[in-house]
Parts: sequence; C-alpha cells; structure tokens
Amino acid sequence: MYPAFKLQRHQYDQETMNMSTRLKISLPLSVLFLLIVFTKHAAFASEDLWSALKEGGKVVLMRHAPVERGTESGNPLLRDPSCKQEKKLSSLGKRNAALVGNRFRERNIPVSKVMHSPFCRTTDTAESAFGLAYPANYLSLLEILSSEEAAQQSDELNRVMGSYRGEGNLILVTHEPNISAVSFELLRHLDFLVIKPTGDASFEELGVVRFSE
Repeated sequence: MYPAFKLQRHQYDQETMNMSTRLKISLPLSVLFLLIVFTKHAAFASEDLWSALKEGGKVVLMRHAPVERGTESGNPLLRDPSCKQEKKLSSLGKRNAALVGNRFRERNIPVSKVMHSPFCRTTDTAESAFGLAYPANYLSLLEILSSEEAAQQSDELNRVMGSYRGEGNLILVTHEPNISAVSFELLRHLDFLVIKPTGDASFEELGVVRFSE
C-alpha cells in the first residue's frame, strides 16, 4: 500500500470513528432532551387539570387504589358486603388513597359529592381519600354483568357524567373495566380522568392526572 493511500485511509478511519463517537454521545442526549420536554409537558398538563378542578363543575373518574396480592387475598369478582372474601385494598393502597385526598385538600379543590362502586376496594378508596362517600350501582364492576347489563350501566355512567351540574366537583371511584368502557384512556391505580360535562350523556375529556405525578 502506498504511503499517500495509507494516510488517506487513516484519515477516513479517524473521521468515521469520530462520527461514530459523536453519534453515540448525541443519541443519549437527544433521548434525554425528549424525556425532559415530555416530563415538563406532562407536569404542565397536570397543573392545568388541577386548575380546571379548582374552578369546580367537573367530574373526576378515578380508578381505585392498589389491592392485596396473592391467591388468598380475596376474589376480585365476588361481591361480599362483609369484605371477608372480596379483594381488599393493601396497606399501600390505603396510604396512597389518603395521599390523593390530601392533594385535593392542599389545592383547595371543591368537592360536592363522592360516589363509589359498592365493592370493598372502591368503598375503602373513596373513604380513605375523601371521608364521606356514597355507593352507586352504576359504578359497580362490569365484569360480573351480562353484556346487555354492562352496556346499560355504562350508558347510565355517561349520563351521570355528561349531565352533572354542580358548583364543586363530582368524584366517581370505580374499576378499570368501567373506565375502559367509556374512555380510551388507560388508568393505573389512583389515576383519574378529569371530565367537563357538556349536557345529556356527552362530555369532554380534559386529560388524566397520574398518581405518580
């Protein structure tokens, strides 16, 4: 190999290596930049939702807190008023539910009424977070109903949310299948959807407040 060609080849290899190094450095930085932008956007969106709730007149559709795990921790489909055989909240679930309630109080969010599914895990979530709360059959677990009954119950939930007219906010604590039946949003435990009623059975989904935010 001639010396001049060796020099050109060396320069090419060096430039290629430098470019590869720059790519390795710039890729994580670009991912980090996008992550920062997304996190800031999510935080701003969350604060906007809290501001909307402070105005009152909204509906909060919330998934219940985390439950106990394990085969001996109760049947998630069983309705047992004594709560002995039902799926119940874990200790963490109760603490986190209380934390959600504190967030509402710290921000002076007006609450007119709190309704919940009659199941123990939703009852305990509502009471741990907000204190006084009332059971509502239209929030009961859809999975134990026939398809026709589930559709009718979801229609009733839509009517309740769309027709709400109150100065404070209406809090509804229910189950993941019930939320999925009326919204495309995927909610984890204690996440909640903020809804603006627009009349009859129609409403506008303003966004989701994540428990983790």
